[in-house]
Amino acid sequence: MSQTKAPTLEARVRILQAASEVIRQEGAMALTLDAVAKKVEVSKGGLLYHFPSKDALLRGLLEHHMDNFERSLENSGLPLAEAYVKLGSYDGSQGLLLGMMAALALNPSLLEIVRERWQRWYAQVPQNPDVMVAMLATDGIFMADILKLGVPEGDYKKKVLRRMLELAGGA
Repeated sequence: MSQTKAPTLEARVRILQAASEVIRQEGAMALTLDAVAKKVEVSKGGLLYHFPSKDALLRGLLEHHMDNFERSLENSGLPLAEAYVKLGSYDGSQGLLLGMMAALALNPSLLEIVRERWQRWYAQVPQNPDVMVAMLATDGIFMADILKLGVPEGDYKKKVLRRMLELAGGA
């Protein structure tokens, strides 16, 4: 990587981390370019160089987190459906994804990013009803966790996840 691209990438990541913190601490409605620039300690012009609008920032943030999840799936060494069940049922974002859901509600065009990614993942798994049940159950547990609806805990949760893994193709 050239010397000019590394600092640019580093700056983008720092901006995305700052945007994540604003959403976690203050909610999606508090996400403004000014708030992010202040949090990351760059000028608004510096932020606009990387993300020319709030929508571009939200798009970048969403893509960044989905890319990280996708890398986790790939790096797991497991077939996609099994990795999806193992990694996808837990929201480790400390509230960021709930804020991102609010942002998606405010800008439905960003939902296309999520739809495209999910369609790509689902297209890569065998056309098997058990696998589909496991993946949809994973999405359900993930959403229940984000929305604090209550998910199984302890030994019961382990049994549920074990059953989902069995359905996904891995014991």
